[in-house]
Amino acid sequence: MIARKLTWFCAALATLSLALCPHASAGSKRSTAPGTYRDWNGDIDEVTVIQPFRLDSYNDIAVESFDLTGVPLPNPKENTFEAVRSAIARIKPAFLEGFQRNLRRKVGPNVVEVGPHARPSTLVIRARLTKVDPGSQAARYFIGFGAGAVKVAIIGEIVDAASRKTLVRFAQERRSGVGAFGGGYGELFARTALQIGGDVAGLLNAF
Repeated sequence: MIARKLTWFCAALATLSLALCPHASAGSKRSTAPGTYRDWNGDIDEVTVIQPFRLDSYNDIAVESFDLTGVPLPNPKENTFEAVRSAIARIKPAFLEGFQRNLRRKVGPNVVEVGPHARPSTLVIRARLTKVDPGSQAARYFIGFGAGAVKVAIIGEIVDAASRKTLVRFAQERRSGVGAFGGGYGELFARTALQIGGDVAGLLNAF
């Protein structure tokens, strides 16, 4: 009897926990309800929905300049330093390409700065690079199987330009480790950013 009551109590506690803290589960992977979700839709590491919105109610979608503040770079004495610094310039264009390619609405994102006179009905994507890891080209070439992969990570938010209110926050990391002769840094950084852009477009498409 005590065991049955304990089992019932644990089940009730688990149900209450899910209701109060709706993390991603088999039934909520594409949820747009307020809450924090991990492995959202099996594609995005973490999504926090603060306020749901309707994508079709916005006339424009804009992507701000990527914030590079605080991105750790290799030691200037390492041979990957210049490769990473030059590859960073390819990340945003590749992100935009993946974003536009996967967005269900064919709206050309523009680089804008959101100010007090922001154009109404604009949805703004803000992103900050948090990781630009070159991995090891030698490991990719000689070992393979994901060893030495390039990694790119961002955190970002989706903002209503008119109210300047944050609607959704997200965090995503991708890696690429396959290419000819281990893959060049620029090639793999661009490919990884392209995938992340597609991921963010998929997030918007759910709303």
